Amino acid sequence: SDIIQSVKGTNYLIFCYLIAGVPGSTPNASWEGDLKAVKWIDMEEAHGGCHGHYVRGICVYGTGDLKWLFNSTCMFANKFELKTYPLTVECLELRHRQRTLSQSEVQVEPNWYF
Repeated sequence: SDIIQSVKGTNYLIFCYLIAGVPGSTPNASWEGDLKAVKWIDMEEAHGGCHGHYVRGICVYGTGDLKWLFNSTCMFANKFELKTYPLTVECLELRHRQRTLSQSEVQVEPNWYF
């Protein structure tokens, strides 16, 4: 019960894959890679700090983190709070939409933008 409460709101399924004996687990897997952009509290010197706030040692991105996110080569990012920092999510969504539409072979119509 205490463990479930401590990870409430966090996707802890990934940790099940690291437990030896769990079907499909990969207990020797490493955390290396560039799949998910995460700003850890103990690595502030490497990423320039969090401009939102930290939850369990992980940055909840604010608008000040947008440049860092834009420059990231990661496919995913963790964590966002739409109610707390709506502009951050909206800016990322708009950027993603523009980048997707600009790769189209069809002429982009102005009404496709919000």
